[in-house]
Amino acid sequence: MPPLVANYYLTYRCNARCHFCDIWALEPKQEASFETIQHNLRDLRRLGVRYVDFTGGEPLLRSDVDKVFAEAKRQGFLTSMTTNTILYPKRAKEMQGLVDFLNFSLDGGDAETHDQSRGVKIFDTLVESVEIAQSLGEFPVLNHTVTAQNFTRIGEVAELGEKLGARIWLNPAFTAHEHYNNKKNPTPELVKAIESSARQYRNVGYNKAALAFIEAGGNDTQNPRCKAVDAVIAISPNDELLLPCYHFAQAGLAIEGRLYDMYRESEVVESYRQSQGKLSVCEGCTVWCYLIPSFFKGLDKYWFLNQMTYAGEFLARKRFIQRSAKQRQQSAEQPDKQLTPV
Repeated sequence: MPPLVANYYLTYRCNARCHFCDIWALEPKQEASFETIQHNLRDLRRLGVRYVDFTGGEPLLRSDVDKVFAEAKRQGFLTSMTTNTILYPKRAKEMQGLVDFLNFSLDGGDAETHDQSRGVKIFDTLVESVEIAQSLGEFPVLNHTVTAQNFTRIGEVAELGEKLGARIWLNPAFTAHEHYNNKKNPTPELVKAIESSARQYRNVGYNKAALAFIEAGGNDTQNPRCKAVDAVIAISPNDELLLPCYHFAQAGLAIEGRLYDMYRESEVVESYRQSQGKLSVCEGCTVWCYLIPSFFKGLDKYWFLNQMTYAGEFLARKRFIQRSAKQRQQSAEQPDKQLTPV
């Protein structure tokens, strides 16, 4: 089977200062030109990739981001982007219709909580961004990372989503090798809170396979479930193939126009393919941007739960969009009713 997704890092630059992420502290190298990205997209198509998650850093910091997304759409890719929304109000119009799955990061149900987590005051910008996106015919999903510190407050986030007419996607905080600790690791209590919130609020979704994987203790290097190299192609802003993944990159191979041949024929790539999920840093890992695509490969309970999740979420989002559109229409008609003589 071909790789399912490309995690394409457009930039490591970021204009937020989130307490849980240090990507903004990286010393950025020269970012790849549009022409380089265009060539890599062609190679990704040849390799069978159909879905590209353009990520960062903050993707909207790249001046030609609209051009990159337009090229990806021209080549037939499904696209996604997660943004902190700082620049979205300024760039929303140029991005209109180019992002199939538009995600806004949300860390809390109120300004104080969200802004403290993000390190900058952007809650009002987030609210404004949702309104702008909806006015342009977009349907942004609010991505909320659930941690050991905030799992008791999921209801506040869900209620904000209801108020804004937006769906909430709950991402359990993932474990990362050098950061194993009781403040970041997902817990059984966190799993229960996610399941309970999704039952209570119709605008909340989550991945069933992810929660089952947490309960199983994450990736087992003796019986690995991670297929990071087979399922995902990770590309850095400076045009490197990251192996086995971005989070635990042991190698960064300069692509230089050779992505197709490199992925298929490189001995280095094959070495990481054989060791995917088996490295010492892979023990207990729950980095979802690699594990969720991995769940699509290989028939087991995670494959089944993953399929259930996406089939259910597709229907849930369709119903949610229909309800939201109806509510907006009713709200728009209300003033007219008040002016109608009786």
